[in-house]
Amino acid sequence: MNKQELNQNLAFLFEANSEIQVIVYAVVKDEIEPKKLNIDDDDLPSIKQMFLDSIESQIINKDDFEVLLLSTADERGKCFYEYDLEVPEELTFLDKVIGNDNIPIFNFKDETIENIDTLIIVLGNEVNQVSLYKKLSPVEIIGRGGFILKRAAERFERFRDNLLRISPGFQVLSVNQAIIILKLTTIERNFGIVNVIQREALLGIDAIRNMEVLSNIEVLEELIDDIGFARRLTKVRRSSPVIINNIPNSQIIVFSNTHPALRGKIKFNTDMTKINLDTRVSKNLFIKLLNDDYLTSELTSLFYDSLAKDGVKIEDNQIEVE
Repeated sequence: MNKQELNQNLAFLFEANSEIQVIVYAVVKDEIEPKKLNIDDDDLPSIKQMFLDSIESQIINKDDFEVLLLSTADERGKCFYEYDLEVPEELTFLDKVIGNDNIPIFNFKDETIENIDTLIIVLGNEVNQVSLYKKLSPVEIIGRGGFILKRAAERFERFRDNLLRISPGFQVLSVNQAIIILKLTTIERNFGIVNVIQREALLGIDAIRNMEVLSNIEVLEELIDDIGFARRLTKVRRSSPVIINNIPNSQIIVFSNTHPALRGKIKFNTDMTKINLDTRVSKNLFIKLLNDDYLTSELTSLFYDSLAKDGVKIEDNQIEVE
């Protein structure tokens, strides 16, 4: 999905006479299913408009943003991520609530506001729906910890209950079975994605091991707990042009020994048949090499370290990078 397609999938929300409704669900700590919030009908239109405005400002109006697959994401800015890895349980709620009439109502006899961890907001009509994942911050459960005072005539007295504050921000969106991540750091921190990325990274290490180009593959395994490095290994596994195109090891070694950005920074075994990664710098450079980040301009013959590369279709249907 690209940004234009994402906008098109969301366009129904803003069409005249679309009869958009809103339903809000709460994910309670240690519960296996969401609970529907019984919100006064008079308040629902304001909640609906707040999130429609948020979708418009956070997604629709960002014309300079693009959509990248999470598994092949680089660290460029101004982009959303389409989730294409193993989906964690928390994010499955985005689709489970849609059209499900069997979800129980949030009951104050059994639950408390302070135990609400996440909100799922569903916007839609009988034909199309969008669900939003909103991880609550500490300031959105008012009364959770601390000491709150409220007005009582001309004096203050203790407020002994909790309040739920619904603000317009959200971190994840699901539309037409596509999960879109707005902020990469948010999902890594809050959604249990670290284990998923690490498992994918181990598969990336396996792919590198099968190349038989490294003399000390174990040094990559030692960095698996570094989520930034693990994410780059995930990209190697999914989309490394060097691996996909079966570039010979001899060519990789010659390139590593002669390219201006790599020369003198990567070491080799005595017969120059394998690479030896002995520093953190050399490990990072090697991963960048596998992702084909080192480019040369055909026009100027200048060398570039290009993090962001988008495929360009040419007439014979081959793909080059720009």
